[in-house]
Amino acid sequence: MPSGLRDRVQRILPLAKVADEIVSEETEILKKLILRMFEVMHRVAKLLCDHVKRSRWPSPGFEKG
Repeated sequence: MPSGLRDRVQRILPLAKVADEIVSEETEILKKLILRMFEVMHRVAKLLCDHVKRSRWPSPGFEKG
C-alpha cells in the first residue's frame, strides 16, 4: 500500500471507530423508542376496538337479526 494512502487511512480510522460507537449508541436508543411506540399503538388500538365494541351504534353488516 502506498505510504500516502496508508497515512490517510490511519488518520480516518479513529474517526470511523468513534462514528461506529455513536451509531451503536443511537441504534440502542432507537430500538427502545420503537418498542415503546409499538406498545403505545397497541394500547390505543385496543382502546379503540373496545370502545367500538361497547358502542350503541351497530357497525354496517353486523346487525342482529
